[in-house]
Amino acid sequence: MGLTFKKFMVVYSYLICIVLPTQLKAEEDQNIQLPETEIYLFDINLHSKKMPVSNMKNISNHKGYDNQPYFTPSNKTILFTSGRDGKQTDIYEYHLASKKLTQITRTAYMEYSPTASDNNQIIAFVRDGEQPDQTIWQLDRKTGKSHWAINSLEPVGYFAMNQKKSSWLYWSRYGFNVTYLNLKNNIQSFISGNAIPSSPKRIPGSNNYSFVQRQSNETVWIKSFNPETRAVTPLLMINGANFDYCWSPDGSIFRTEGTVLYQAKIWGDWKKIADLKSFGLHRISRLAMSSDGKQLAVVDNL
Repeated sequence: MGLTFKKFMVVYSYLICIVLPTQLKAEEDQNIQLPETEIYLFDINLHSKKMPVSNMKNISNHKGYDNQPYFTPSNKTILFTSGRDGKQTDIYEYHLASKKLTQITRTAYMEYSPTASDNNQIIAFVRDGEQPDQTIWQLDRKTGKSHWAINSLEPVGYFAMNQKKSSWLYWSRYGFNVTYLNLKNNIQSFISGNAIPSSPKRIPGSNNYSFVQRQSNETVWIKSFNPETRAVTPLLMINGANFDYCWSPDGSIFRTEGTVLYQAKIWGDWKKIADLKSFGLHRISRLAMSSDGKQLAVVDNL
């Protein structure tokens, strides 16, 4: 009898983990040079006809790697990844009112891509170095304990989650593909190949996800994935070299190229709305917007 798709995915995930040479993995980890970055927070006015951002604050204020900002559901704190001890990265939380910084993880491993559940009780992240290697873990704020979050051995680079639906959309580190996982219904589905290494997102006001894919004609598109129908729909083409983006609560998409901030509606055109070079920034690689559309966090590469 032939393999079912589900069994094939389990075998495939297992082979990915054991076939890659351990020597190559060790050399790769030793040679990683994390860039020097800072995270800045702006107030943003989506209805402004002039400069829409103001009141810049440096919330990481640290010489080294600070990246992957994520607004928690209340918009009172921002999670981010930072390497502060010269050994590995951990997850930190910046409190907007008090301007205090709290260390969330304190392990011997590398943690990246922090994401909070809708009730803010669970913090999920990618952990590299613990078995199973390079996969999604989650930490319970109440107990302080963390555990393996998914039942896939495929190495994960980036992900988005819907805790209420027990679903995940993740980008595979070596496969450059996007996979959908529903733990409640025991579903694991290949969604797309040729996926760009960019974090999948939850689309505001729906249970759909978005991700970035390079098509056969070399154009790069932000696409949506509907977990109910499994439909993949092109939303917006990216013209540029920076493939990171974020959603605003009104359904607009924001991205940057260099220091220029762009905004677009689905199936629309990108419009330049600000150049953050005037704030002394150099090259913006990532950005995140609060769910109320009032604040914007950006990562500047120094």
